[in-house]
Amino acid sequence: MLFRFLSIVILISLLTLSCKDSSINKQKKATSNTLEIPETNHPDFVSNMEVAHQKSKLLQNGVVCFNLDMTFGGSNSKMKIFTTPTSSAIRVDKKDGASTVMLNGEIFTDTDSSKWKGEEFGIFTYQYFFMAPFKFSDNGTVWKKLSDMKIEGENTNRAKLTFESGTGDAPNDWYVVHSDPTTNQVKYIGYIVTGGGTTFEEAEKNAHAIKYSEYIEVDGVPIASKWEFFDYNKDEGLGEKIGEGIIKNIEMMDVVDQFEIINDGTYTKISGD
Repeated sequence: MLFRFLSIVILISLLTLSCKDSSINKQKKATSNTLEIPETNHPDFVSNMEVAHQKSKLLQNGVVCFNLDMTFGGSNSKMKIFTTPTSSAIRVDKKDGASTVMLNGEIFTDTDSSKWKGEEFGIFTYQYFFMAPFKFSDNGTVWKKLSDMKIEGENTNRAKLTFESGTGDAPNDWYVVHSDPTTNQVKYIGYIVTGGGTTFEEAEKNAHAIKYSEYIEVDGVPIASKWEFFDYNKDEGLGEKIGEGIIKNIEMMDVVDQFEIINDGTYTKISGD
């Protein structure tokens, strides 16, 4: 499933928030990292976006690591995120908080039990905003091409993403993806969140959008280093700005042992089989 917007948690011991962590021991790159983009029956505009974002190059790496300085709703969080390109393993560490790890479909955290619900939901949030341009052909995704729309004075291609029944934990969510007509890179994603008891009607009244900008290349993969969040109307576009995220220290890694931190005796399994 794609984007989930909640706060994510992080490990106190990683106060420097540098992806160049000396405690991480690189291992040989796994053979599974030579994956190519699989053949898909998705429309050409979906494939064009994934090609523009160099998905095949991203999949050649074991882990992607980055630092995120996120301001939303008047609060600020600094975090360090590790993820495999396929999202099979995720670790989110917060500078002044705790650590949460998703591994093999199970979620572990070293936070207090009163925070477990938030940690379980939040492990995917910012990781999926980061990975969104590489996940458009995931299983269960359904696309509909829409007419072009002008946003901030510039024309954008536009398509609506919904999901097959039973996909993820909120299959009623929708996303409207706006891409650059020239580069096919993602510029904006409008979205609703129906999780946590929010009805579809309520979610549509409170739709948001994320703007992807200031793209940089990391090992040949273009990645937006700045996010801006806005109120959003699928017919009118952006409203008031409500948040911002700055991404730094993006690094592509070989397979490393950071996910095995759950074996240090301080983590508790909070969901999964």
